[in-house]
Amino acid sequence: MNRRTVLRLTIAPALLVGGILAVDRQMKPTAPLVAPAIAAAAQSAPPTSSAPSNPGLTDQREEELTAHAVIRRDEFGVPHIQADSEEAAALAHGYAVAEDHGELLARAFLRARGAQASVFGPSVLDQDIRVHTLRIPEIAAERFGELPPFMQAIVNAYAAGYNRYLTRNRATMPAWATPATGVDVLAHCRTMLLLDFALDLRPWSDTRASSASTMWAIAPSLSQSGHAMLMANPHLAWTGPTRFHEVQITVPGVINISGAAFVGAPVVTIGFNDVLGWSHTVNRFDADDVYQLTLDASRTHYTYDGRWLPLRTESFDIDVKTDSGVQKQRQTAQWSHYGPIIRVEGDKAFAFKSPNLNAVNFLTEYNAMAKATSLQTFTAAVNMQQLPTFNIAYADKGGNIWYLFNGRIPIRPDGYDWANIVPGDTSRTEWFAVRPTSELPQLLNPKSGYLQNANDSPWYANLEQPIDRKPFAGYLPLEGVTWRGEEGLKMLSTEKAITLEHLIDLKFDTTVVLAERVKADLLAGLVADGDRWREAARVLEAWDNRLEPASRGGVLFTAWWSEYVRSVQRPFKTLLSTTNPLETPSGLFDRAKAVEVFGRVATAMTNRLGTLDVPWGDVHRAKRGTLDLPLGGNEWTLRNVSYTRGPDGKDVATGGDTYILAVEFADTPRAFSVMTYSQASDTRSPYFNNQLQLYANKQLKRAWFSAQDVEAHTQRRYRPGEAQSR
Repeated sequence: MNRRTVLRLTIAPALLVGGILAVDRQMKPTAPLVAPAIAAAAQSAPPTSSAPSNPGLTDQREEELTAHAVIRRDEFGVPHIQADSEEAAALAHGYAVAEDHGELLARAFLRARGAQASVFGPSVLDQDIRVHTLRIPEIAAERFGELPPFMQAIVNAYAAGYNRYLTRNRATMPAWATPATGVDVLAHCRTMLLLDFALDLRPWSDTRASSASTMWAIAPSLSQSGHAMLMANPHLAWTGPTRFHEVQITVPGVINISGAAFVGAPVVTIGFNDVLGWSHTVNRFDADDVYQLTLDASRTHYTYDGRWLPLRTESFDIDVKTDSGVQKQRQTAQWSHYGPIIRVEGDKAFAFKSPNLNAVNFLTEYNAMAKATSLQTFTAAVNMQQLPTFNIAYADKGGNIWYLFNGRIPIRPDGYDWANIVPGDTSRTEWFAVRPTSELPQLLNPKSGYLQNANDSPWYANLEQPIDRKPFAGYLPLEGVTWRGEEGLKMLSTEKAITLEHLIDLKFDTTVVLAERVKADLLAGLVADGDRWREAARVLEAWDNRLEPASRGGVLFTAWWSEYVRSVQRPFKTLLSTTNPLETPSGLFDRAKAVEVFGRVATAMTNRLGTLDVPWGDVHRAKRGTLDLPLGGNEWTLRNVSYTRGPDGKDVATGGDTYILAVEFADTPRAFSVMTYSQASDTRSPYFNNQLQLYANKQLKRAWFSAQDVEAHTQRRYRPGEAQSR
């Protein structure tokens, strides 16, 4: 039976919303872990209906909600919001985020409207064009009504909280900052999720965003306390639209969630409640396709199954700030029923299709995840399949741990090369459904008691009980494990009786696994080359293969490797072995080239720094405001940091570890966290850099959760827009 036949059989029992299905193609009950998938709302062709009205909140309703929400800031500035309704909590949430990230939030809404060029000029014009070509704000407006009424109320109230702050702090906000609507909030969340994570925009020659993360789930059998534990550690840029903001949202009897929300998002993305928690890492898979269309002479229609279908053309104006004032630029975009047209070449057009272009209810899914009270209710939330991407690690009070390679992966017809452009003139190549959660790699409660992912292929979630690759070979031909993944697997597969504090220590490890694989080979090459590199070899040999601030030799090694891999097509002598991932890849494929490159790097480093054994922390810094701190780790280590060379020649942290959460699911969750860049981006805030020293020292703060602890550690208490008191 071919795939198209199966699809015809299963459309009837599946829940269809908007045209893209999530189906169980075998038409039988799924395993108890995975409930039947709920279909995702996604139809590529743009709707023709007018956008629904979204008036937001009246002044009277805003005041009513304000009276029913309290913000309590703890000693590190984390807002613990308590409210009588989710709507009131959302207003307070939006207000608190605006207090900490007012300008960043205003720009996020500007980006989501496709209007950045009106303020920041031609350098961001292409971003605005892309936002409108993909109809990100337009679809947010058209499909806002697909959000459940309670979710519409949350999104509208979040916007009202931002507006309340803007109105009361107009003098300190940028002149270009304007009030937002619930549609703006939804459009921002779509912009961030699609452009920064989910969509493969390389057909437009855009560079695909690079993100990383680490997450661990520990079962009771591996923990000293007998409680499950979770380590969450997303790695993103320290500036820009994907910044996190820590928050606790409590509506008694409805929701009690603590964790990190993206700035501008009214839902917690990574966090925990009274009984469970989850984290994400970025995963990569092929969800988007390019179809080649044949056009008629007028270039307004394309052929499909022997018929001519119209291209929909939409024109839009973009304001662009120039030296001579703001100028309007008229842009035109075309859409086929597959999706937007990327380009036209003669009588051929190339259309982009993704199952995620119309995503809106991922906010509803996150809300349901936050309210889940068991593995069953959490997986039911995940089975909504509204979230386009991200691995998920889960742990709960009942002792369960679970890993899922989550994503919306099309069920494609056989017989075509989906890595390349496919014919779009026939329905034989078109796909109409995504794979249900039951057809995605996952692992529940492995006997060895741990799960991990560090942007690795899903098969490396557990070393002793690997997920079988075979069932997924046709649509997930993934292979690879990061250095962080290898180090995590080595640690977790050998540790016993782990405490929460020790789990935190493991996360901050700065071991360079790469050095363990190639340093000996390099040293052998240097010795064979004679005496001229004797001093350099001594520095490398004495180095402990760690990137602690005091470590000497790491600067030399990392500079050499970065240059070496750019100079060769194959760096390793022994490639990654799927049966031996903790010892491969290893060795140098071209030792002579490695020595040659080393010589160039050593000479350049001596000229730049005056020595080859400079301490890592003398060169690698964490800077924020008046703080200038030595920092360990880099993008290869579990203590994950990416750097940018500053004007003073120092490498300054600009990304990597962002929000770090370690939680143990005892009777009351016991949690520690840190926001590496601190709680606020507003330089005037007392929370602008007050967590950076903790992070530099490999420390986390307590993440207060119980009502008693929150009350005991409240430093400021206030309603949105009102005077603050103890």
